[in-house]
Amino acid sequence: MNSQTHPVTEPTPWLIRRKPTAAPRLRLFCFPYAGAGSLPYFKWPDLLPEADIEVCAIQPPGRESRLHEPSVEELPRLMDALVKELSPLLGAPFAFFGHSLGALIAFELTRELRRRGLPLPQALIVSGAEAPSRRSGLPPLSGLKRDDFIRELSARYDGIPQQVLAQPEILDLILPILRADLKLSESYIYQDEPPLPVPVCALGGTRDPRVSEAALEDWRRQTQKSFSMKMFPGGHFFINEMTVQVVQAVQNELTPTTGLTS
Repeated sequence: MNSQTHPVTEPTPWLIRRKPTAAPRLRLFCFPYAGAGSLPYFKWPDLLPEADIEVCAIQPPGRESRLHEPSVEELPRLMDALVKELSPLLGAPFAFFGHSLGALIAFELTRELRRRGLPLPQALIVSGAEAPSRRSGLPPLSGLKRDDFIRELSARYDGIPQQVLAQPEILDLILPILRADLKLSESYIYQDEPPLPVPVCALGGTRDPRVSEAALEDWRRQTQKSFSMKMFPGGHFFINEMTVQVVQAVQNELTPTTGLTS
């Protein structure tokens, strides 16, 4: 079955397809980290073979072109919306990539697709995220006052770039999105379910203050198929520092001769 048998009749604001392809071998849905939209994946289509892998960056409400819309703060609502919006594209082969909060959302969406008897991704690539079964018990951030929120965010995640901190008008746009995303993350409760019949690949930064190799290794428990792990130089946002290398690793994972073999 290919994407031409399941045409997308209407565009959706949930997806940014900068280089849309009529019938790619595989679609890669990319889920953003907290506070972000599609922009972390802007360069990815230029780094992947266009006819082979189509990058579909998820654009949640409340950011970038959807800044006027309220953010989604509850995971069940987000799952319902993503299933509805992505379903027209799931008839062709696809994979999920998510960084930090995006990894958790990609994982739970894969579980939700399984619960509904819908097609599953050919691979789940999780980046900069501890395994959901070992989520940390750190105090919540989302309700802190502005200065405390910024300070704690920076301490835990290498949080907000200095160039953004230096521009209060931009910072004031980003903070409500970050709070909403962190509220979603902090309300997450892991539930035991059978491992997924999907290969899992975990990526991490060697200097990530929050996500250790052991925390990444625990993703192995979430798959019945193959598991692999790769570390990159950098902190929590190594995907922005090592974009070319990360995309190459993703491409290798999604290439039939080297990945997707289990």
